Amino acid sequence: MSFTRRGLLAAVALAQSNLLGGCFGGDDGTRADSNPSGGGESTATATPKPTTDEPTATTTKTPTPVANAETAAATTDILSEFEWFRTEYDRAIAQFRVNVGGVYDVVTDIQAADERTEADVEAFRSASTDLAEFVQSTLGPHFTVAPALRIGNNVFVRDFERGVSRGDRGFQDSALSRAESFYQRVRSNTYLSNKLSRRPVYGTLYDLLVPSGATDRIVALVSEDDDFVTWAHPDLDDSTANDGVDQHTHEFPSGHRFFTHAHAHETTHTVNDHTNEPDLNELYAYGDDGVGLLIDEKSFRERLDDFEPALTNLFGPIKSEDRTVGVTLIVGTVGPGWNSAPVYVEGFDSVEAARAATKPTDSVGTEGVTSLAGREWERVFYDAAGTTIYAYRLRAGSTVVTALPLDVPWERRPDWSADLAGTWLAADG
Repeated sequence: MSFTRRGLLAAVALAQSNLLGGCFGGDDGTRADSNPSGGGESTATATPKPTTDEPTATTTKTPTPVANAETAAATTDILSEFEWFRTEYDRAIAQFRVNVGGVYDVVTDIQAADERTEADVEAFRSASTDLAEFVQSTLGPHFTVAPALRIGNNVFVRDFERGVSRGDRGFQDSALSRAESFYQRVRSNTYLSNKLSRRPVYGTLYDLLVPSGATDRIVALVSEDDDFVTWAHPDLDDSTANDGVDQHTHEFPSGHRFFTHAHAHETTHTVNDHTNEPDLNELYAYGDDGVGLLIDEKSFRERLDDFEPALTNLFGPIKSEDRTVGVTLIVGTVGPGWNSAPVYVEGFDSVEAARAATKPTDSVGTEGVTSLAGREWERVFYDAAGTTIYAYRLRAGSTVVTALPLDVPWERRPDWSADLAGTWLAADG
């Protein structure tokens, strides 16, 4: 409820008058003044004194209701995580290597010392603590990091300290040798490409996209300008050289790419090597014009390089010029199949801006809502190069999600919710 300054002052005055009436017995809140020099009845009237610090009522702005609040928070986190990998990853990894190098240099200097003291222990601990603080603040939110990197007083420091306190040179050498090997390894390309990888991304981004814990999903993410492409899937192998998911990208003659193919394959592996074709001889792929639908119209033979774009730029007409960020996602399943679900996510400066972007226009129409993957989605339709496209749209806070665009009306489609099952867009996610 909002209060005006005038209303608040009136309320204060009323409360004060009631209090005075209770203290002095006057029903009307005034006191009869027995003035000995006055012969008639008189009523004392309080004259208010002007003040310079009168209370000022503050008007609290009613917050804008957030549609699909949980999905909004998850979607915002996904966009933020993707943007970190797009814009901050290179700088963070470069600094990580510098900090690791600092610890490595301290270790090698101590190894060369004729005599080792508590001062060497403190130098080692100080360098490893600086690294740990950096890792915790910069890399920890995005990766699962080895304990020896995120703990300053780690196992190597503690073991070296024991060796120094005991005067055991052999124990010191062993601790320092293991530390040297560790810090040399964690800044190598092999370690970084698996444990702190940008393509693909494991850990936080995958967990946000697939909160159900499913380990068979793979999600490609493409920035609006196509300047950064990555994919997220689980790391199924403890090896530092392999993640257990043989992901690869296929490019068709039209230049469209299929990102979510994941199966064992030879090093030189082209679309012609495949004997399986997509269901209904059609598949979604990403090209210079965004998401397109590729179709094989040569039914007399099965050859994947016969697939050509029948529909292109499927999300184009529904994109808002007021967005602050736009990301295309292709949700697939680990395996040799070609099924995938295209999703376009837009972020806006505010909830109000997102609401304005979803209002019906001359180019984008709406027709009620429908349940998809356990959530209520708005049904939208629009024209793309002379073809009517039907899609689903979900407004979640300051984000807008559009999914599954196709030239087939909603009521004539099979249940496509399975393609989004387990993701943050599904109620069971």
